[in-house]
Amino acid sequence: MDNSILVTGATGNIGSGLVPALLSEGVDVRVLIRNETKANNFRTLGADVVIGDLDKPETLSPAVSGVDKIFLLTWNGPTAVSHAKNLIQAAKGAGHPYLVRLSAHGSDRSRIIKDHMAIEEIVKSAGLPYTFLRPTFFMQDLFMAVQTISEQGMIYMPFKDGKLATIDVRDIVDVSAEVLTTPGHEDKTYILTGPQPVSFNEVAAAFSKALGKEVKYVDVPLDAARQSMIGMGMPEWIAEGYVELMADFANNWANKSYPDVETITGHAARSIEQFAHDFAPLFSESAKQHA
Repeated sequence: MDNSILVTGATGNIGSGLVPALLSEGVDVRVLIRNETKANNFRTLGADVVIGDLDKPETLSPAVSGVDKIFLLTWNGPTAVSHAKNLIQAAKGAGHPYLVRLSAHGSDRSRIIKDHMAIEEIVKSAGLPYTFLRPTFFMQDLFMAVQTISEQGMIYMPFKDGKLATIDVRDIVDVSAEVLTTPGHEDKTYILTGPQPVSFNEVAAAFSKALGKEVKYVDVPLDAARQSMIGMGMPEWIAEGYVELMADFANNWANKSYPDVETITGHAARSIEQFAHDFAPLFSESAKQHA
């Protein structure tokens, strides 16, 4: 494959947007996935599919062979560092590809952020060209509140009155695609945020306007948030990591926006008002179903 890009994490909310975005630019895209049952979707789009597992280094050589660039996305679980090590080692053995690492912007008191920082150091020490993308809290994480917003008009989150510059995943996709397809981003780090920090009272106000009904924000204890995430099926290690992250977000750790989305893409980062407007049907759907 000439001028080709490998995408890991292709089935997630970022990867599933990035793959078609790259294909629409005429890029040769290869995806690494574990499950053959998901392969046909990508093949239909026009991507090359390699079945492999970041837990199994011996399966990674076909994925990295011949690619020029790699979009390296790993999960937020306890094996993230080993996954990254395995992929980077395979990449070094296959040539000198350019790595675009989807990292994170958050307090290093969270185990998740500590792992992201450890992976960045591994990337740097590998001697490959790289770019780090560090998004903060995703607006799409509000999908966890679809039911309570639609049925109760409530958002339950443990952020007190803290403000954070939450980002729309669609902007992460736009930035990633631009960095992967244009020159001049090597050895740079970009912090990806929304256009301005918002409190969850302001988030609730945005949904109130978009849905045409009152939506209120209710601050909850961190332990309640932890139990809720675990109850939704999130592994305990990851839930603990998010709680550690949320504790500092509640104290305004992320109360700052950065211009990198607009600088790279040429368009302003999407606001929480835009997000609420665009996804209003989803946040209304459950209530309609129970009406």
